[in-house]
Amino acid sequence: MTNNEYQQLVEFLGRQFAEIEQRFTAIDQRFTGLDQRFAGLDQRFTDIDQRFIGLDQRFTDLDQRFTDLDQRFTDLDQRFTDLDQRFIGLDQRFIGLDQRFVTMEQRFEARFDTIEQQLRDVLGHFDEVYRRLERLEQEYYAITQGLRRIETLLVDERGKREILEQSVDELKRQALALQARIDELEQQLRRP
Repeated sequence: MTNNEYQQLVEFLGRQFAEIEQRFTAIDQRFTGLDQRFAGLDQRFTDIDQRFIGLDQRFTDLDQRFTDLDQRFTDLDQRFTDLDQRFIGLDQRFIGLDQRFVTMEQRFEARFDTIEQQLRDVLGHFDEVYRRLERLEQEYYAITQGLRRIETLLVDERGKREILEQSVDELKRQALALQARIDELEQQLRRP
């Protein structure tokens, strides 16, 4: 091999290595783009998790409010029971005072109107809870559809796909846990 042939070989190999280096640079850039897209997806999932945590807290607050309302109704029931006992005693002692009982009966009707209004308010709260549950269900279906689109985009990326499938499985478990929580809340709301 002559010196000229050797120089030509070195130049040829140099061009080949430069082309290979450019291809590797392009591949690295594509991987960087994929990493950025995955980081964006991770952030979106983190945001969704935060929204679910917020919703769980709101449901917990609603549960506490319903518990407080139950306690108030229990207290009202006890007060009415106490009043009934007092009226029985008054009825036995003061049969001739019918007019006073009529007045007290009117007061009770006013209280029952107040309780009826409170019941209407509670029913309004139930409507709001059902509306929120419906919105949660819509978000659940939107997340499911988004995951399906992501799975379709990652068919050629087998290694990355396994990681994504693990994430999807975790999200499904979380969605099932959320669905179970929603079912539990609906059952609690249906109980008298």
